[in-house]
Amino acid sequence: MNPQQIQILRDILHRTTASYMTIRPHGIDPGNNRKPLPNLDCRILNFSAAKTLYLERRPVCRSLDAVKAFGKSDVYCRQCPNYQRCTDQIRLELLFENRPYRLLIAYTSAKNFLIYTSKIAVQKIEVHTIDTKLVVINRGSWGELRFYRADIATLLKNGSLHGLPGK
Repeated sequence: MNPQQIQILRDILHRTTASYMTIRPHGIDPGNNRKPLPNLDCRILNFSAAKTLYLERRPVCRSLDAVKAFGKSDVYCRQCPNYQRCTDQIRLELLFENRPYRLLIAYTSAKNFLIYTSKIAVQKIEVHTIDTKLVVINRGSWGELRFYRADIATLLKNGSLHGLPGK
């Protein structure tokens, strides 16, 4: 995709309501009553910091940019008395099967994403210009997300690149 096509996709994504994906121990749940997928190839169109306040394991406030609360244009995160209790996250805007999705990741999955993007940056590649394979590692009660270049992951699976790290 050329940069103009990428920008058009970003604009469309921000104007449409993206479906949320959820990471489960056995895979990625894309919604729509589909079975969780152990991995998927997608395009990461955009990403940024995010925050969510959970009370009794349920989200009660969310900021998709870590600056303002979603749906509350006058509420700034830094001014909130619960700011320190919020979970730091990364918001991923994905294109999967030609549909926009949003995925919020935290903790180990977020760390894995930052490692992935830093390795891509060293190669002077922007993450939105390549396909990415998301793989779920079952950690018992939660799923850890790992990130790979989709083209490299395919070569590794086929045995074409012995000894090269996939992550």
